[in-house]
Amino acid sequence: MKKPLLAGLAIVAALSAGSVAAQSAQPAQPVQKAPAAAPSIDQADVFLKVCQTPENLDACVMYFAGYTNGALVQTLIDKQPPRYCIPSSLTRKDQLGAVLAWMKGHLQYILEPTGAVLYKALISTFPCR
Repeated sequence: MKKPLLAGLAIVAALSAGSVAAQSAQPAQPVQKAPAAAPSIDQADVFLKVCQTPENLDACVMYFAGYTNGALVQTLIDKQPPRYCIPSSLTRKDQLGAVLAWMKGHLQYILEPTGAVLYKALISTFPCR
C-alpha cells in the first residue's frame, strides 16, 4: 500500500513542478495603473478646453442643452422673465459656439464654475430685447 501512495505523491509533485516551471516561463505581466480621472468640466477652463475638441463636441452640446433647459425651467418656476433670449434659428452647436467664443474673450472668468460662466455668457451673447 505504501508503494501506490508514494507513486501518487510522486505524480502530484511532478505535476506541481511542471506547473510552476510553466508559470515562471511566461513573461511577467506589467502592473496596470488605474486610468487617471478625467478632469471635471464643472470648471470653466476645463469646459472650454474640452469643448474645443471635435470628438467632445456632441457631449458638450448635450451638457449645454441641459444647462439652458434647466435655466429656462427655473425662470418658469420662479415666475421670472427670461434672463437671455436665444434665437430659435440657431442650432445648439451654433449657440454653444457663440458661448465658447464669448468665454475665449472673457478669460477673467475662466476659473469660475462652468454654470456661472455659461450664465454670464448667455446673458451677454443673447440679451432679451
